[in-house]
Amino acid sequence: MNITKANRYITALNRIAEGATMLAQAIEESAWENFEDHAGMPGTRPIAAAQLAQPALEDAAEEYDTTHQQTSPEPAKAEEPEPVTLEQVRAVLARLSQAGHTTKVRELIQAAGAGKLSEVDPAKYGWLLERAEAMPDA
Repeated sequence: MNITKANRYITALNRIAEGATMLAQAIEESAWENFEDHAGMPGTRPIAAAQLAQPALEDAAEEYDTTHQQTSPEPAKAEEPEPVTLEQVRAVLARLSQAGHTTKVRELIQAAGAGKLSEVDPAKYGWLLERAEAMPDA
């Protein structure tokens, strides 16, 4: 769950808690209106309803919301990995082939859409290298 979705759930739950608190306060006020305070009265006094008001915290939350939600953050530019070269792919595939995985090496090259390594599209070198390095004995 990302932080934006979590914040939405938290806000909704806070609103529900506020509503429950307001309801408890209304019940408390109603109980106090019907309460006659004298020494001989039976029963117990009403329990005070919870208070949620925390102005400093609410102000800080509003400030955070205005500064972080109104401006759309620029996506972080990930460092572009260095392009994978044919020599890098060839070295890993040769090691695999020497370790007895020649059939799997051929399957990888065919999965990259070529009949032999020299025919593989350079844009797929990274993909091919990842798959080859994921194999045992790479």
